[in-house]
This record gives sequence, C-alpha cells and structure tokens, in this order.
Amino acid sequence: MKRIAIIGAGAAGLFLAKKLSARGGCEVVVFEKNRQAGTKLRASGGGKCNLLNTHVAPGCYNNPVFAEKMLQKVTPVRLLQEFEEMGLRMVADEEGRVYPLSQFSQTVVDILLDDLSENIHFEMEYEVRKVFRQDGFWHINDYPVPFDKVVFASGTPANMIPRNRKDYNGYLKDFNITVNEFQPSLVGFVIKDYPKMLSGCRVKVIASLYQHETLIHSEPGEVTFKDDGLSGIVILNLSAYYNRLEDKRECFVELNFLYVNPDYDVQAHLHKYHSLRGLLHPKLNELYERHPFDVKKFKMEIEGLYDLAFAQVCHGGVSLDEMDDDFSLKRYPGVYVTGEMLDMDGVCGGYNLFFAFASALIVSDNV
Repeated sequence: MKRIAIIGAGAAGLFLAKKLSARGGCEVVVFEKNRQAGTKLRASGGGKCNLLNTHVAPGCYNNPVFAEKMLQKVTPVRLLQEFEEMGLRMVADEEGRVYPLSQFSQTVVDILLDDLSENIHFEMEYEVRKVFRQDGFWHINDYPVPFDKVVFASGTPANMIPRNRKDYNGYLKDFNITVNEFQPSLVGFVIKDYPKMLSGCRVKVIASLYQHETLIHSEPGEVTFKDDGLSGIVILNLSAYYNRLEDKRECFVELNFLYVNPDYDVQAHLHKYHSLRGLLHPKLNELYERHPFDVKKFKMEIEGLYDLAFAQVCHGGVSLDEMDDDFSLKRYPGVYVTGEMLDMDGVCGGYNLFFAFASALIVSDNV
C-alpha cells in the first residue's frame, strides 16, 4: 500500500484526502499546523464559501496557458459533479458564483471531513519544517513513517499578520526550485494624495485601471472608500490585473460615477440645479463643491497595495516553469504542488477556490 503525505489541510489538501479516501489503496497522513482543518475555507466567501464559478475561463487567471491545460482536464461541470457525489448540494447566482445550498462554509468542511476511511490520518498542530529524500522514500521532519509521495498544499500567507507568515512554506528552500515572491492580490489600493473626507463612502461605479493612458481593465461594481484608499470587489479584481504588470509605475484608477447613464449631461444638470447633490453621494458632492472634478473620469493615482494581511490571495509562489501538467515537480517525481502555493491567481468570484479543488482533483487522478 502506497503511503502519501499531504502538507496542509486547506481546500486542496482536504479535497485530495477525500478523493483518496474514496479510491482506497493508499495510506494518507495530512499534516496541518493549525488546530483545525479548513481554517481559510471556513472564512471564504464571507462565511458562505464561494466554491467555484460556472464561467471559469483561462483569461480569469494570471497564466492563461496553464489554466487552459487545467480546464481541459477539470471543468466546472466535472467539479460540480464531484461535490454532488460527496453529498453537497449547491446553488449558483446570476454571475455564476456557486455556493453550498446551506449558504454556510462549515457545510463544505464537514462534507470533506465526513466518512473518511481509516487509512486517512491527521496530524494537527504539526509544523512541517523539512521534507527530504532518503533511502528511496520521502521523509517529513522526524516523523517515524516514510512516504512514497508528497503533496504540498499548505497555501500562502494571504490574510495573515506578519508574525504568522514568517518563513512561510520554509520547507521549500531545500528543493532549490524557483519560488516567486508573494505579493498581495485581491486587495485594496493605497491612493496617493487621498481625500480622507471620502472615508466610509460606498458607491457603484465603472472602475477602470490605467497605466499611462493605456486601459488595462474595466468593470462595473461597488467601491468602498477606506481611510487611505479603495476597496470593494471591483477594486480587488483591478488589483489582480495590476499585479500582472511588470512595471507598475504611473498607474491610476478611474471612476465613472454615472455608471447608469454615462452620456448624461452633467453641465446642463449643474446649470439647472446649481449642484450635483441629486447625482452624487453626499461626501462626493461635498468634495466636488470644494474641488470640482470630472464625475465620469475621477482619477486616483495608485501608490501601492494594502498589506498581505488584507489580501484574499497571493500573486506569486512556485513557478509554473517547475511544474508538469499533472501538478508534479519536473525535477522531483512523486512530489506534487497544489492550489495557492503555485504562482497562479484569479479574479474574485470562486476562481481561486476552483483552482485549488481542480489541482487537487488532477493530483488525485495521478498520485
């Protein structure tokens, strides 16, 4: 019987353990440094767990070529079927975001942990510091049992405070592979010369990311004005495209507050009503009265991104150049890397969890 080590009991690690439990023929040990499994999974989707999106496409990710290869093996339909077979009932909203019918993330964790075979073992509060090859087997720290294969599924330091992310995934150092620096993604923008009076304002807009005068990405959505910058789902998506730029200088966000009627004659409105009180949020109107601005092209210069502690996912991780299509490391047969640990990130809406589950499903087909 093969012995398989899974490092990390997050979305990918739990899904893989569930699949291996159903198939049998192997003994699995899941190593998790936290007290409970699925910590981030429980918090995802605002506690509702946005499992995937029915509109998943290669262009939703920072590496469309790798994503296309993945989607040839695992489609949203297949993943939905996998969860259905586990007993999870789901519902999709009008934008294709899929949630458990219970609208509660704990349901997903419970399903993944339910009815596991006796060959699946968990080592909780166990920090993996070293993974090494010896006598034809893989070893984890000084764990007494060697393994035939190892799966890395320990995620990223996204949404962690600095002291908790120190030397995160440090066991990768001995593998001498390219690991691109983690950067916050799906995160808010810090804005240069920010008008603090807008703090707390929430409005719907068409938000666009520009570099110089080149449009990078644009989409409608709700923006939240923070103490020193912008947030909201539409801004988080812009941050994903911002991260894909090699040179991030001279980038700015442009907001169109007349998203419903972009052709509306603002000057005629001003001439007739002598203010924009009937068009803008009160805080925006107050700013306009102090410093008039183009309400269709309100430009805000990007100073940077909020810290990793506020990020939903990371941009960066194990380079895809190190990977085979079955998610194994090219130079280390029998070692697999899944989910967020890879330099692969998508926009908001279930795309990142889909990648975590899909990568685990592909590994389960090959491990």
